[in-house]
Amino acid sequence: MGDDSTAHRDRWPIFAAMHEVEDAALAVYGSLVPGEEHHWVVSRLSGDWLAGEVHGYLFEVTWGPAQGYLGFLPEPEGHIVDVWVLSSPDLDKKWREIDDFEGPGYERQSISVRLKYGGEVEAQIYVALTDT
Repeated sequence: MGDDSTAHRDRWPIFAAMHEVEDAALAVYGSLVPGEEHHWVVSRLSGDWLAGEVHGYLFEVTWGPAQGYLGFLPEPEGHIVDVWVLSSPDLDKKWREIDDFEGPGYERQSISVRLKYGGEVEAQIYVALTDT
């Protein structure tokens, strides 16, 4: 029997195979996380969820169209921010819908996500737009 990370990857075959297929994965934080207020936006997509972490800064947006929601800014030397990663073959057909929901206060960008049970994947994440 393999170590925990190998056993876990075996249960998540999509994650084990997608190493650089960034359009097949979405990293979420805040209201899109399973169990949160706006999870319904992505809950209809088939696929698998896995816990992960990214580096950057999570903060409450106090201005603009995203006011009152959490924002994320990627920064390699930043804090560890917990995320959930959805791997779904349906994402390529839903990006526009999710982009529209996120609105003009966010921009979708690629990011490397370290999975909690080992390995890394490339995923899309919504970054808060700031004046800086």
